[in-house]
Amino acid sequence: MNRIYCLKILAWIGAVSLLTFGFWMLAAWCIPPFQAKTTEQQIYTIRHQDLRYNNTLYIDIFLNSIKQKNGYLVLGTSETNTLKNGNYYDFLNADTNLTPRFSVIAGAGRTACTYFPLIQGNPNVENVKILYFLNPIYWTAQFSQNNRNYFHRYVSYAVYQKSNHPYNAGVDAALRANKSKSISTWTEDWLEYALRCMKRKYDQDLRFALNPSHFQSTLHHFPNSKNLEINSHWGRIDSSKYNFTYNMSDTSHLRTYHFQVDTIARYRYDELQTMIDLCRQRHVDVTFVIGPYNRKAFSELNPKKIPHFENVYLQIRHLLDKNGCHYVDASDLSDVPGVFNDWQHHSSYGAYLLYLKIKDYVLEKENR
Repeated sequence: MNRIYCLKILAWIGAVSLLTFGFWMLAAWCIPPFQAKTTEQQIYTIRHQDLRYNNTLYIDIFLNSIKQKNGYLVLGTSETNTLKNGNYYDFLNADTNLTPRFSVIAGAGRTACTYFPLIQGNPNVENVKILYFLNPIYWTAQFSQNNRNYFHRYVSYAVYQKSNHPYNAGVDAALRANKSKSISTWTEDWLEYALRCMKRKYDQDLRFALNPSHFQSTLHHFPNSKNLEINSHWGRIDSSKYNFTYNMSDTSHLRTYHFQVDTIARYRYDELQTMIDLCRQRHVDVTFVIGPYNRKAFSELNPKKIPHFENVYLQIRHLLDKNGCHYVDASDLSDVPGVFNDWQHHSSYGAYLLYLKIKDYVLEKENR
């Protein structure tokens, strides 16, 4: 008898839960999308979650704020992350001689394919000026292939597939290369995307409708450039303990990396070509910045591979020239002491030297 009673209770709880969930879903569709007013300021950055789940409320106002202020959007891999004494876009923003400001989307492992949904799927990307930092170190053996873990960190497969209209062979190939082999993962991704869209109706559309002023406080505005000007060591090597043998301040990861260059894999070249094609199709004004690589570390640890790396530079330049792309070539910084924080990433001093090159390009471009 007690067992039957318990089963009835569980059945009742299950029925109430289903009805509650159904009501929650049905009520969500009755909440109109929150219409944000155009912001007078350029937005500095956007959360990667908003990109991953295609939160158009933030994406649209972010892109439009950049265009309205004639600014730039800085994209790239982990070279776009924050540096203690400033990264190149910080120095660009702090330079009072430059009129445009530089917004950024940062993230370790965020290679070109993770930006494809944004470029292909959002109509507001048209006429945005993009600076894309291209690190040739991603042509080394361990990075020359796609990385599903990084891809899934920044891209929802559901959003990626929805954005692939009109069909683009290069975008589709990137999706297939990074798609998880697990059907359950694919299904879970769609389910998570749907639930997040539903949840957004309450914690975003309804919340901001009740208090519109709160929306502005959730936007990421530019940090104070005066603080950077005071605290950063402009034009100075980052650390007094700098290791000039390997041209880096941090040698802790040297043993974990193999200084190889993959001369066979074509994934990175195909990814770059798709980025070029996609930007052209979507009328995006993209400029590539070819970053340096730590030639000193390669010279010490695997000097035989340097000719292969030089060939990578030649092929990248050839690809950009063949497609008539604009680019800033910073490969000559590869030998400069103090440019690198580790074997892969530039230091704040390296960022300062990159800033000088990009500044010259921007001044020339804006004054044409």
